[in-house]
Amino acid sequence: MRCKSGKVYVGVNLYSLHGACAEQVAIGAAITNGEREFDAIVAVRGEAGGEVIPPCGNCRQILHDYMPDCGVIVPAGGGLAKIRAKELLPFSYSVE
Repeated sequence: MRCKSGKVYVGVNLYSLHGACAEQVAIGAAITNGEREFDAIVAVRGEAGGEVIPPCGNCRQILHDYMPDCGVIVPAGGGLAKIRAKELLPFSYSVE
């Protein structure tokens, strides 16, 4: 994840039964370090990180709650697209 400050935070998913996704780890690291404004986030997999994957449903809700205007890079139409987090989860749960 890249923050508006230009700092980059990373996370990792260890594929355990009850673990957090890499996006959640990166968000937590950024917030712990005082970041509150986010520019872009992307999830990748593979040894070289060459495959971009979309966020899971739980991550979509967290992205919507904590950074609704952050750009999320996702696979789209044989390439990549950058869309706002709040567009990933239409009709999301919200306390607003």
